[in-house]
Amino acid sequence: MKMLDKFFRKGKILTAVLLFTCIGVSASAGPGLKFKDKKFKIIQFTDLHYVHSDKHKARNDSTIELMRLLIEEEKPDLVVFTGDVVVSSPAVAGWDRVTQPMTELQVPFAVNFGNHDTETDLKTSEILEHLSKNPMSVTSNQIEGVSGQGNCSLPIRSSNGDQDEMVVYLFDSKAYSEHGKVSGYGWVKHDQIDWYRKTSREFTEKNKRVLPALAFFHIPLPEYAVVREQEGTLGNNTEKVHAASINTGLLSAFVEMNDVKGVFVGHDHNNDYIGGLFGVALAYGRKTGYVPAYTEILDRGARVIELTEGATSFNTYIRTRSEKLFEYTFPY
Repeated sequence: MKMLDKFFRKGKILTAVLLFTCIGVSASAGPGLKFKDKKFKIIQFTDLHYVHSDKHKARNDSTIELMRLLIEEEKPDLVVFTGDVVVSSPAVAGWDRVTQPMTELQVPFAVNFGNHDTETDLKTSEILEHLSKNPMSVTSNQIEGVSGQGNCSLPIRSSNGDQDEMVVYLFDSKAYSEHGKVSGYGWVKHDQIDWYRKTSREFTEKNKRVLPALAFFHIPLPEYAVVREQEGTLGNNTEKVHAASINTGLLSAFVEMNDVKGVFVGHDHNNDYIGGLFGVALAYGRKTGYVPAYTEILDRGARVIELTEGATSFNTYIRTRSEKLFEYTFPY
């Protein structure tokens, strides 16, 4: 982990414990994130559906090889997994395998959990604890007691390292509804939204300005169904939006805090579209895994997001093994 810029607060030396604890707006454990020559690149891998078995070895190897190829070609500063990564037991063996490319290539990675990540021999809290031992992992529970696992903010520092420039927010969209009156998939809950609002305000107060941000989680917001039908939406939209049955107002919070410029999800394997709503881009990744959960029609790949220091816009596109697709700049 890179040394923190300052070791003093109110005249007291920060202890080593605080260096590895995510409190308030401090960074998660793991390598620090910063712009390089005013550029920062993220690769979003999603829905690997990694099944740890000899039967699926060839497909598993293809998934890992694709990830390694795209990392070597795109040279990202951060990899984000947006859920349904390892969907069978033993989970530890699966997670060690899928994180191997980042570990060996020394690329920081962050993890959202999906609904199928909960269906193994480990709880998501246990998976997060295991991943925390990997020096390239930047995911943590920023504040204990908030619903879900892996809710945290990841500040991206300026090229010279003297200030925060952007923020990446990770949310656990949970698996399935736990409320007796609501069926279907899970959702980002109100205590998570309260945590985000508080953290966003702290970043604004600390930096004397609103920092542009991106958000990542697994299950799409209900508003994705609106974006799907818009004329300017770009990409494949051949599958309906499998959102939660209830809307807790996360997009409203993003709009009101005026910082999150893009939201990136997985879950629906035949969608990879992106479009804008209320000044926020809503985007799917491209399914990365070769083990199909149902009938799938898209070539495997990833979404790439390019950030520029000092800009509130971003560029993004889909990458497969052989081509770059659907290049998009938001906002236009």
